[in-house]
Amino acid sequence: MLRVLTAYQNRIRDMAVYLTASFIPMLLSLLINPLVAKNMSPNDYAIVGYYKSFSTLLLPFIQFYVLHYYTKSYYELQEEQRRVLKATIFKFLIYGSGAISVICLFGLIGYTVCFNDNTLIPLAPYIYLSIFSLPLTGVYQLTLLELKMSRQSGVFFCYSIAYSLLTFFLTWLLIVKLQQGAFGSMMSIFAANAVIFIYCCYNYRDLFRIPFNYAYLKIILFFCAPLTLAAMLSFFSGGYERVYLERLGNIDELGYYIVGATMAGYIQVFSNALGSTFQPDIFKAIVNRDRRQYLKYCAVMLGATIFIVAGVVAFAPFIMDILTAGRYVYSAKYMQLIALSCVSSSIYYMVSQFTIAIGLPKITFYNKILGSILSILMYKILIDKWHFYGAAIGVIVSFIIFALGNIALLYTFKKKLIKLWNRS
Repeated sequence: MLRVLTAYQNRIRDMAVYLTASFIPMLLSLLINPLVAKNMSPNDYAIVGYYKSFSTLLLPFIQFYVLHYYTKSYYELQEEQRRVLKATIFKFLIYGSGAISVICLFGLIGYTVCFNDNTLIPLAPYIYLSIFSLPLTGVYQLTLLELKMSRQSGVFFCYSIAYSLLTFFLTWLLIVKLQQGAFGSMMSIFAANAVIFIYCCYNYRDLFRIPFNYAYLKIILFFCAPLTLAAMLSFFSGGYERVYLERLGNIDELGYYIVGATMAGYIQVFSNALGSTFQPDIFKAIVNRDRRQYLKYCAVMLGATIFIVAGVVAFAPFIMDILTAGRYVYSAKYMQLIALSCVSSSIYYMVSQFTIAIGLPKITFYNKILGSILSILMYKILIDKWHFYGAAIGVIVSFIIFALGNIALLYTFKKKLIKLWNRS
């Protein structure tokens, strides 16, 4: 009995550390946000938000969702096998992600030149900072995942806080002190990612000595391909609307919209922190076919998200006034609408995590294709009719579309689902 209580206490302690490690970066961002808002114009926010929207599309492709396979396989492999897999993923995140990011750069330049040459958003240097900051995060995310799966909560906390403090300092230096606007915002992220990338590579230098396992790579690519494509299609539930809005030509209003979306994004950070904290437990519960535990974790995540969203919607003007030093209160209306999408996205997250962990990743892919097509049509109708309001409503609806689509496909393949669930 004492052993059970001790293990339970340790688990609660670890979860508290993980959540704290996620909340402190958010708190630092909230603290500096009024200073950032004073030194960022709507045009600056529009530039940063426009390029950031493409990260939803490009980041899954650049990192190819390989960390998801590592999470899935962590409890299934022996320690030596796990180390070989880790070395293979580590090298892919350096060399493979670097090569893919170059392809993405030329692709985005080609899109701008061929299909959006009259854009009011400048290309250089923002496009380079935006894209090349993405592959630098892979090894850092692998480090955090390894620490979380091995229950090294203290070290996880140190990494997270160190990265957050570095980002905080660079943001203050480049935006507040040097007043570099959009360039300073994007450069601070790029520089912080570069520093943490170098540090993590140095810590993992022993992995360079382990031969690259092409057999593992083949399995990883086969498993992750549908997940990667599905994740890329998430662009149509968060990011696509900003690209569509940019074509309206009202860059200042786009900036106000992005400020509202950014403030609502803090709730998403909270929701993601919960999801990240519970992800190992959710996967473990599904692997062990423990339905009660899975539903318990989902209920906690969803309940906490609804509680926070309700508070934000009720006090959005007051919150916006504080967080932007009174400069962007106008954006509160967008914040209120987009905050509601955190509830629908949480529901979709729980359904998709179950689908992946049970061993049906292709369903996620099929659902994303269907949902993306419906979302494109939905955004066109809503944005053409209500412009920026329509886009905010569309963000909420898009996650509902994806969640319902996933559930419908699980029902369609219910025989296979039951067979997998009953497999011991």
